[in-house]
Amino acid sequence: MYNKIKELSSKRIKFLIENQILFYKWNETYVKSIKWELEEVENEIKEKNSVYLEDELWDVFWTYICLLHSLENEWKITSVENVLNRCYEKFTWRVWINWNERFDWEEVKKIQKEKLKLEHNKLYNDN
Repeated sequence: MYNKIKELSSKRIKFLIENQILFYKWNETYVKSIKWELEEVENEIKEKNSVYLEDELWDVFWTYICLLHSLENEWKITSVENVLNRCYEKFTWRVWINWNERFDWEEVKKIQKEKLKLEHNKLYNDN
């Protein structure tokens, strides 16, 4: 299902760009929309309200995926897949460490930030 959603959002961004739809202001459109959608989620978190809450959660997810595709089209990120891979790597390590070892959370974050810094410097400063 996720791949279908990703494909649909990619088509949506392509349509907005090709047809120069006025409301579409690149990533700004979705950054602002995510904030608004999260407020709606917050309003729907209450007893016996799962249908509306799930609908609003879907809106957050959809908006986030559209944001990723917009950033990809702007060349601000390498790819949607790259973001998802980073997420998987980052949280796989954090979850695994929490389940299997006593490890200082701040140390984990420090190691991961250092790794990002090295990658960033290699990509942008060694040129």
